[in-house]
Formats: sequence, C-alpha cells, structure tokens
Amino acid sequence: MMGLLQDFRYAVLQLRKGPGFTAVAVITLALGIGANTAIFSVVNGVLLRPLQFPEADRLVRVWHVPPAKSFPGMTTFAVSAANYLDWERQNQSFQSMAIYSFHGFTLTGGDKPEQVDACAATSGFFTALGVQPLLGRVFSADEDQPGHSSVVVLSHRMWREHFGSNPDIVGHEIKLDNQSYLVAGVMPASFQFPEFAQMWTPMAWTDKEKAVRGDHHSVVIARLKRDVDLKQAQAEMNTISSRLEQQYPEDDKGWGAVVVPLHADMVSDVRPALLVLLGAVAFVLLIASVNVANLALAKTFSRQKEIAIRTALGASSARVLRQILTESIVLGLAGGALGLTWAHSGMRLIMAFLADKLPPSTEVGLDAKVLTFTAVISVATGILAGVLPAWRLTRGDVNQSLKQGLGRTDADASGSRTRSILVASEVALSLILLVGAGLMIRSFQKLHSVNPGFDSRNVLTMTAMVSRAKFPSPSQQINFFEQVLRRVRTLPGVESAGVIDDIPLNNGGSHQPVATEGRPSLPMSEQPEVDVRLISSGYVPALHIPI
Repeated sequence: MMGLLQDFRYAVLQLRKGPGFTAVAVITLALGIGANTAIFSVVNGVLLRPLQFPEADRLVRVWHVPPAKSFPGMTTFAVSAANYLDWERQNQSFQSMAIYSFHGFTLTGGDKPEQVDACAATSGFFTALGVQPLLGRVFSADEDQPGHSSVVVLSHRMWREHFGSNPDIVGHEIKLDNQSYLVAGVMPASFQFPEFAQMWTPMAWTDKEKAVRGDHHSVVIARLKRDVDLKQAQAEMNTISSRLEQQYPEDDKGWGAVVVPLHADMVSDVRPALLVLLGAVAFVLLIASVNVANLALAKTFSRQKEIAIRTALGASSARVLRQILTESIVLGLAGGALGLTWAHSGMRLIMAFLADKLPPSTEVGLDAKVLTFTAVISVATGILAGVLPAWRLTRGDVNQSLKQGLGRTDADASGSRTRSILVASEVALSLILLVGAGLMIRSFQKLHSVNPGFDSRNVLTMTAMVSRAKFPSPSQQINFFEQVLRRVRTLPGVESAGVIDDIPLNNGGSHQPVATEGRPSLPMSEQPEVDVRLISSGYVPALHIPI
C-alpha cells in the first residue's frame, strides 16, 4: 500500500508538470466517460431496475397472437372477454390473473366538467400486481358485477390535484358522467399502472359481454406461480389456445397466445433506442481512450531517458509498468470525476428526448450502481490508455534510451510507427461511428420525406369524450359533435373542422374484417383485417386529403 501511495503521489506530480497534456487528456476522457455514465444511468433506471411491485419478476402480460394472414407483421394483439375468461378458468400456471382496458369519464359536480382517463379492471387486478391502497380499500369481486360497480379507486395524483389530499375522501361520492361513484380507496404515489390511469373502476361485464370473442380491446396481466417459469406458462397457453381454436373455429381459428415478462413488455419500445445510444457512446469512449493513449505515448517517449536510468539503477519492468499505469489511471479517475458533472445534464437531455416512451415510474439518477459503473470504466479507460505506452517503454533497449538526445534512435522510429497505428485505429473507429450516425440521419430524412396523404400544417387537435350516460344513443352522440363543429367553424381563423375517432398515424381506431361480395364466405379469423376510422363531414377538407 505504501508503494501504491508513493506511485500515486508521483503520478500527480508528473501530471502537474504537464498541465496542457493533463487538461487535454482529462477533458477528452470526461467526454467519453460522461456520455457513457449518462446513458448507463438511463439504461439502469429503465432496463435494469426491476418494477416497483412485490416479486416483479413473476409479473407477465398475456397477449393474443393474431392470425398472420389477417394481421401481417403483428405479433401481439389485445384480448377479448370470452377468451380471457377461458384462459383464467383453464390455466394452472398463474397465481392470479386480471384484465383491464381504457375507460373515459367526465368528472362532473364541480365548477366545470373535466375529462378523466380511467382504467376498467377485473377485481384481481390489484391482487395480481401485489399492491395495497394508501387509504381505504380496492374494489371486491362482488363489486365487479353489473349493478354493483359504482365504486372507484383514485390515483394519488388525482386525489392530490382534484380533492386536495382530503384524508376523509374514502366513503364519499363523486360524480362521473353525472352518476354517483363511491370512493373506495386511494393508491400510493408510487403506483402508476397503467400509465394513463387517473382512477380505477370495476370491469363489470354483462353476460352478453362475457360471451364476445371477436372484440379485442383489453390487456391481460398475470402473476406466475412460484414453481412455474415462463416456458411452462407459454406451453400451457399454447395448449389452451389450440383447445379454444377447436371449440370456436369461427372466432378463434389462428389465434394464439404469448406470455411476455411485464417489465420487458413495458420497455420494448424504448429498449432499441437505448441500446443504440449505449453502443454509440461506447465507441466515443473507445475513441477517447485511443486518443489519450496516443498523447500518453508521445509524452512517455520523452521520458525514455528517465525510465532507462531508473531501470539501470535496478527498477524492474513490472515496477516501471505499475508507475506508468498509475499515472494513466489517475487521468481516468480525473476524467470520470469531471464526466460525472456532465452526466447529469446528459441524463436530463435523454429523459426529455425519450419522455413519451418511458414508463411513468422510471427513476433515473446517480445511484450506487451508476457510480460504481463510472468508477469501473474510469479505471478501465485509464488502463486502456496507458497500457500501450507502458508496454512500449518497458520493451525498449536501455542503452538506446540512454543515448537519447544524441540523434535519432531505433526506439524513436518504432514509437512513430506505434503512434501512426493508433491514429489509424482512431480514424477507423470514428469512421464507423460517423457512418452509423449518417445512416440514421438519412433514415430520419427519408421518414420526413414520406407523403402521409394529408397536410398537418396549421392543424390543431383536441380530444372530447362523450358521456354515454348523457348521450346513450349513437344519434345523440352524432348530434353533440355536429353542434360542436358548428360552433368551432364560426371561430375566427378556422378554415374547416372535422371529427375523427383517432388521429392519423396512431394505434387507435379499430380493426375490422372484410368480406368481399361475390366471393366465397370465409371464417372471420381468415378474413383480411383493415384499420377503420370513423369521421365526420369536414374532416377530409381540414387535412387537405385529396380524393
């Protein structure tokens, strides 16, 4: 330890003697280490950190796998009520199972009505996730029945922003779509699942809704039993799907099921982007290491005579190697310390860039795992930057080195060749990174040059949820929107206005089978499916869509 401390003090002294070299090397390494720390902190928070549920590794989503002929390119699909109920009854792999879907409400009874995004779920939803309410209780199986479902569980944010964190809210009634709902409980602030939910209500299917197999619009979650792994659950779901296909060929032919870990499913959209960024910044760090290695090589060759004298006085090659590596490791640690200060800003930029794709409960910060990662790559980068210069010096001829200053030596020529190889390697690494970035930019430009078939310039959108309690029939809903459109079209500056059930390039709307008149009738599962949007008059002119 005393020897290491001596090496450390001597390394600091040597680096202080060359402030220009030290500053350039530290800043170069800080750029690479800071970028890697920023990306890794996001990767750690999103991909590596488990979900905030008890035994989260046992939580899965179960999706339908649609027929390839009807849905080319689609590997997962929402679940229908009847198929879910069969899955729940027939499976032996899951400890608990639940299904949920989006449900929109209008919060009334206050100064003005307000749209609320709710989650309708079966009674096993909270049990499957293993969560408990902060206040009150969750809804029971009895309340998951038609006529008994006027209960609601509030999210912590909803409770805070709309009800002033009133601790006595449990047991009180609120108005949703002008109907009274009893507040059963309030969930803790850490619970934000699914991400859109401001409140949760019972699914409360009628007998008619429970028999529907062709209407796919819900998501299934489940908790594996402790003695069951993912492969066993998948094998059982394959068996159940085959059984349902034989029993209900009209609706279930070609429909399978896939079991996906909940965490992996939630981050599937953002995982490729994060891994690409991680790979890119790894190249940046490698380039920085080669750059510093070249600088260190040039600097250490000026110390050949010093190293030769130390060797002549009895210093072993290992002792000299340790001293030079200590200097490069000190450089790496200094670069890591400076990189940490830059990583915080980098994290904020990445989070802002990927905000709409990250799970709402994602926590990104400089925790112990990130700091350990930074320390490890700082030391590794220091070693990588110093090992070649150290090796070259210890391999040199002492007599030749002692002649330094008397003219060009073989060591000088060898050092020049080594530096040339490092420069070539650095250029090659940079070229790989630039080509990859160039291809991504080209892809981005091509995406922007695609004609989507409509003109979005100067087009504004808003979402309006129609209360089915107030407007129960389709004709009443159409009349509501016609009144809205008449008033919007009179606003100053409005050229045209229309209504659609979901904006273009979104995953909403519905998928409908197509049967062609004059051709043989096919089972519904074999009919081609198309995306369907419902629009009003004025929609096509508003987006300048040509016919």
